[in-house]
Amino acid sequence: MTLTDIFTSDPALSLVAGLAGTIWTAVQSTSWFSKLNRDRVQRALRCVESAVRQVYEEYVRAIKAASADGTLTDDERRRARELARDRAVAIARTEGIDLVATLGREHLDLWIERVLARVKRS
Repeated sequence: MTLTDIFTSDPALSLVAGLAGTIWTAVQSTSWFSKLNRDRVQRALRCVESAVRQVYEEYVRAIKAASADGTLTDDERRRARELARDRAVAIARTEGIDLVATLGREHLDLWIERVLARVKRS
């Protein structure tokens, strides 16, 4: 049995995988990792807010001004959300952020709604 056989054996590989998992768990539990994660989420949310504000100013206000009653149809609302989502992903990409991975696909729409409500109030 050679040294290569020992290092490539199942018990040795299991030991290495176990140690790597333990080290990764320890890193994730540090305050440094938590701060890094919070900062990444905050940067992602700033991208979402910027995109929502841009779409609201450029698209929504123009449609409201052109509309007789000053409201958007359901299709126009849906299109505005799609534009905001696409623009947020594009802005985040230029910042080096994977927005969908950071916030989650299902949460991205919720964040857009939350920011939109804040923009409407201001």
